[in-house]
Amino acid sequence: MALPIPETLPTSATPPCPHFGECGGCRMQMMSYEDQLELKQGIISQLLEREVPIIGSPDAYYYRHRMDYITAFGKVGLRKRGDGKTVVNLGECHIVQPRVSKLIPKVQQWIEDFNIRGYNIVTNRGDLRYFTIRHALSSDELMVVLVTSSTETAIEPLLERLQGEAESVVWSVQSRTGDDSHGEVQRIYGQETITQKVLGLDFAISPNCFFQNNLLLIDRMFEEIVKHVRGFTMDLFCGTGTIGLAAAEQAERILGVEVEPENIRLALENAQRNGISNVEFVTDNANHFLAFYEGDVPDTVIVDPPRSGLAPKFIRKLNRLNAERIVYVSCNPKTYLDDLRQLEGYELKEATAFDMFPQTPHAELVTLLERR
Repeated sequence: MALPIPETLPTSATPPCPHFGECGGCRMQMMSYEDQLELKQGIISQLLEREVPIIGSPDAYYYRHRMDYITAFGKVGLRKRGDGKTVVNLGECHIVQPRVSKLIPKVQQWIEDFNIRGYNIVTNRGDLRYFTIRHALSSDELMVVLVTSSTETAIEPLLERLQGEAESVVWSVQSRTGDDSHGEVQRIYGQETITQKVLGLDFAISPNCFFQNNLLLIDRMFEEIVKHVRGFTMDLFCGTGTIGLAAAEQAERILGVEVEPENIRLALENAQRNGISNVEFVTDNANHFLAFYEGDVPDTVIVDPPRSGLAPKFIRKLNRLNAERIVYVSCNPKTYLDDLRQLEGYELKEATAFDMFPQTPHAELVTLLERR
């Protein structure tokens, strides 16, 4: 869920993108970046009823690590603003690096040349559903993922052509209806993963793993998280271990919990490639894990949940765990506030916002909660 940004925004900048106003990807390009930060800071401070500083992105454009471009109705692009059934054909995209932006029209042309059917998002029929890119900025390695609706596909010529454009080319299948660009990997050409540095550590990124999207601001946000870590630390919803491994030097030991086996495999690989030994990773649902946990009480618990926030059952178990401090990373201020009200005996001590999504109504929060 986005911040409650006003529907009508003041104009203080000239949008650089020719698709602005039609494409639903960037809504705030008509505002200067200083005005965007001021607006977001005011809204977040009002929601939390305290002054919350906001850290801006080093660049308000060219920051995104991942983009899911829809291939439908003979177009490659994003949904039209206010119309989820219409796709805007993008000739360029200003929130990704130029290497990615230049690839979009090539893919559009190749889809036409090879007579590849897109996917009708109204009738849920067709072949190629998404053209997804993942770009590791520190290594300049590019992963392109073509997501089809089934294994009966005609994308082979496109897969071959893309091998000259990216370090990793992936074919995956997502047969369920709905807006989901994550699929079951069928084949990988080139590298199985790409590598991004965070706080001097190397992290492997796979086709379906979660990774923070603003790679220009990720180091600064992780520094904020790490500075709150003390002693034995539980990293719940740990994903591929990025936060826990970044905090390993600060912590006595790290225990990461993640439900997806593929993420845990990468977390173990990331620990090994960075020579970090004071970490342990468990494949389990975080709620189930806490229900049966009988070990030491952690000094610090890190939670970085999806936009839906923490489940009530999970919060009750977190309350019973009674850790000294909780570092809560949130991408949804509404669910964060709902969760905060249910965390018994904890006081909000520090909060910092990070503009991980310039030109959009979104922001990220890093907060420290301490037991009263």
